[in-house]
Amino acid sequence: MSQVLCSSRLPERWNGWIGEEGGLKLSPRSVGEKIVALFPKTPLVDKLEVAGPGFINISLSKDYIIRILTETLRSGVRPPPLDKRLRVVVDFSSPNIAKEMHVGHLRSTIIGESVCRLLEFLGHDVVRVNHVGDWGTQFGMLIAHLQDTFPNYLKESPPIEDLQAFYKESKKRFDDEPEFKKRAYECVVKLQSFEPESTKAWNMICDVSRKEFQKVYERLDITITEKGESFYQSRMVTIVQELESKGLLIYDEGRKVMFGREQDIPFTIVKSDGGFTYDTSDMATIKYRIEEEKADWLIYITDAGQATHFVVLQHCAKKAGIFDPKKVRFDHVGFGVVLGEDKKKFKTRSGETVRLVELLDE
Repeated sequence: MSQVLCSSRLPERWNGWIGEEGGLKLSPRSVGEKIVALFPKTPLVDKLEVAGPGFINISLSKDYIIRILTETLRSGVRPPPLDKRLRVVVDFSSPNIAKEMHVGHLRSTIIGESVCRLLEFLGHDVVRVNHVGDWGTQFGMLIAHLQDTFPNYLKESPPIEDLQAFYKESKKRFDDEPEFKKRAYECVVKLQSFEPESTKAWNMICDVSRKEFQKVYERLDITITEKGESFYQSRMVTIVQELESKGLLIYDEGRKVMFGREQDIPFTIVKSDGGFTYDTSDMATIKYRIEEEKADWLIYITDAGQATHFVVLQHCAKKAGIFDPKKVRFDHVGFGVVLGEDKKKFKTRSGETVRLVELLDE
C-alpha cells in the first residue's frame, strides 16, 4: 500500500498557484484538477475526479479492498513490524474511593481499555494504572462517621452495604455538626501521620470501594492495576523539596505555586494550610512514572475539561527537569462528558449522578 507524506509546505512546482499575498492565482476547481493530476498512483484508489466548484471525489478500488479483506480473513490481522518496544503507562478510569462509579467513568474506562489492547497488540509493554482518589480531607469525615456508627470496627469489619449513602450521611454531619467537623479534621491529621486506628478505618473504607469497582470491571472485562494517590504521599514531600531546592516555587498569598510558563495557570504545590493538592500529586506521579517505572510514553485518559491541567503539567515537569519531550512521549486523550437534555452533566431526575451499575443493568 502506498504511503503519501503530508506536509504543510507546498512543492516548488505548486508555487505558481500562489500569489504574493498568499491567495490563489487559480480558481478552486483548477487547483482541484491540478491536485488530481499530481496525486500519486496507488492500488487503493480507483478513480479521482473534481466535482462542483473544487471538491475532489475519491473512489476506492473494490478489487483492492476485496483482496485485502480476503487476505486478512485467511491470515488474520497482523500488526506492522515494531521498530522499538515502548513501555507505555496508561492512566484511565480512576474513580474516587467512597463514591460509586458513575456514568462519567464509562468513557475513560472503555477508551482506556481499548487503547491498552491496541498497544499490546502492537507489541508494546503496557502498564494499566487506576489512579484512584483514595486520599484527602474527605476521609476525615468518613473515618469519624465510621467510628461513631460502628464503634466495634477494630474487631469486626463494619457491614457497609451502601457506600454512597454512607458518604452522604458523613457529609451531612460534616456540614451540620461543628463538633463532628472538628473531629473529622483531627482524623485527617491522624491518617496523614499513619496512626494505626485511623489507617485501619481508612483501609476498610477503601476495601468496600474496591470490591464495588471490581464488580464493574469484571462486567466490562477490564484489566487494571490500582495505584492511587495514597501511594505517592511520601513522594509528594520529596517533590516539594526538589522544587524548592531548584528555586521553582513562588509564594502567593500563603501558597507555594509553580509556573510552567509565564502565561500558564500556576500549579498550587502547597496550600496555605500546608496541605498538598492534585497538582502536587500529579507532579510526584509523573516523576515516579518516568524515573522509576521507566516509561517511554505516558497516556492520560480523562474528560477534555482537564486538557489545560495536563498542558501545565508537561510545562512544569519539563521546567523541573523531570520530563523531556524528546525522550518521553506525553498524550492526553480527552473526551466529552455525558450530557442530559439540559446540556449539563447527565443526572437523574432527583439531581443525582447516574450510577454506572444501574446503567449497565438497563
